[in-house]
Amino acid sequence: MEQSTPKKPIPVALIAGIAAAALLAVAAGGWFGLCAWVQDNGQLLPGAVAVDDKGETVADLGKLTREDALAVVSHEMDQRLDTRRLTLLYGDGQRLELTGELLACSPEAAVDVGFAAKQSAPFWKLAALWLGLAQEPTDLSLSAAAFTPEGEEQVRRMIQIIASELYVPPVDFTYELGEESVSVTPGTDGQELDADALLAQVEEALAQGKSELQVEPQVLPGAELSGQVLHELVHVEPKAPGVDEAGNLTPAVIGLSVNAEEAQAILDAAAPGETVTIPLEYTPPGTNPDESMFYKDLLASVTTNMDGVANRSFNVNRAAESCNGKVIQPGEVFSYIDTIGDPSARNGYKTSTGYQNGETVAMDGGGVCQVSSSLYYCAVYSNLEIVKRACHAFSTGYIANGLDATIFYPSLDFKFRNNTGFPIKIVAYCEGGAWGKLTVQFYGSNPEGIYVETQRYTLSSTPWTTVYEPDETIERGTTKVDVTPYTGYEVDVYRCVYDADGNLLSRTYENHSRYAKRDKKILYNPADEGPWGPGTQPSPEPSAPEPPPTIAPLPTPDPWPSADLWPTPDPWPSTDPWPTPDPWPSTDPGPIDPWATPSPAPDPIETMPDWLRPSGTEG
Repeated sequence: MEQSTPKKPIPVALIAGIAAAALLAVAAGGWFGLCAWVQDNGQLLPGAVAVDDKGETVADLGKLTREDALAVVSHEMDQRLDTRRLTLLYGDGQRLELTGELLACSPEAAVDVGFAAKQSAPFWKLAALWLGLAQEPTDLSLSAAAFTPEGEEQVRRMIQIIASELYVPPVDFTYELGEESVSVTPGTDGQELDADALLAQVEEALAQGKSELQVEPQVLPGAELSGQVLHELVHVEPKAPGVDEAGNLTPAVIGLSVNAEEAQAILDAAAPGETVTIPLEYTPPGTNPDESMFYKDLLASVTTNMDGVANRSFNVNRAAESCNGKVIQPGEVFSYIDTIGDPSARNGYKTSTGYQNGETVAMDGGGVCQVSSSLYYCAVYSNLEIVKRACHAFSTGYIANGLDATIFYPSLDFKFRNNTGFPIKIVAYCEGGAWGKLTVQFYGSNPEGIYVETQRYTLSSTPWTTVYEPDETIERGTTKVDVTPYTGYEVDVYRCVYDADGNLLSRTYENHSRYAKRDKKILYNPADEGPWGPGTQPSPEPSAPEPPPTIAPLPTPDPWPSADLWPTPDPWPSTDPWPTPDPWPSTDPGPIDPWATPSPAPDPIETMPDWLRPSGTEG
């Protein structure tokens, strides 16, 4: 018979542990089961409350189903929307009021917040939250609302009205090119309203119960203005004149620009909206080494008579020599004073006659204005741009009224610009001695065959009279002419440009010239008997016959000259085109009174205001 081994008893502690584990497992299973039930029970967690726009709790929604929570939230929302008012503030103190009736409550949005909070809570914590062992309050805002379709349409119309009142278009900057500078006026920013953004702001403000909303338009920036932008707008690349593939002359292009850094500094220093002036920079187009292409066309020519005064004619010849052969490149400005220099004795000129304060006086360089007048004449008939020119105080007699140009060193110059696109060469020479002639010609390129005619209108003429003045130094029985006379004129000049077929291309105002009249003054001895006796006034000497003063609107142009002033150019001479003037007398043959023979009635030019008229001498 086998003998069995007795079993050892299970320790009490082990049994207790197993029991506790079993109970723990049952409890855990129940806990997580409760968590799963809470997660899927379709109810809000405890702590979910409805709050108004001030943050105050108005209803406890804990453990309510979606349907019950929606009912509570809808009731609370409807009570609040009807009483809401929102004032839109815009523009210059303008106001517009909207009401909450434009909205419809959206309880779903508020309730969804509560269920979203439940969904985001940790799974293991759901049972504790449900049993109140833990707290996690969730606020469901009653401000959740949206425009009704009708409300949105009404608000959009109101916003469109506000937008139209607030809209300010941007103003771009403007610039205008002058001769030496560019004038720039900065633009201004505009403003406009973002209608969609404002609609969303109004909806949110109404829903949240706000009482006011400030409407702010957004900025519409104008076009960018900077020194670099201006540089790019103005910049023109220079190009030398030349010949194209077809053998035709192509004009030069003068480079034009502004310094970007300098322009930026000027713009930065200007007040908002202030118009500023920025200097222009010209770049010469360069010269073509093959000069045989140019100077083939005679652009203009004029020949004037000298008056027989040796010193004066000498000065005319010297000034002509300074100008002879002068080349003016495209875009270049010719200055008469810069070309001849100071017409004084230290510069090789002689003393002759000129005008000083309306009187004829001895002066250095007298006569040089005959050359400047001839240059002006040619510049007009070559259709060049006149930069600076003034007429003489009195009609000159050697050139048509309105086509002269006086100078006064160093303040009053004659200038013109070569705007033809091709280089121009000046030919100027004298021949025939003191009683000879001055000829000035402009040679250049005129591929289009244009030509100029002028229309000169004598608006008025003021005859001179004779006045007598006693002078004890005058020999008895004789008289002396002390002042030679001039008739006064006012003249308008127009420049007419024609194409090669004679069609008028343009008619522009050239100048208004005003020439003063000067009376003839005769000196006599007051002790003479007869008509010259003491206490008697000599009978007025009749003046030279003059037409009666006329002031007529656009009278028939003066017939100066009758011939075409653009003669067909002769082929460029193969020999030296600059004729050698007659040998000039090295000594002065003696004074010859330039006023012995009355000068022919002259013709004036541009009106020179009194403040500009030289107080010194004119050539």
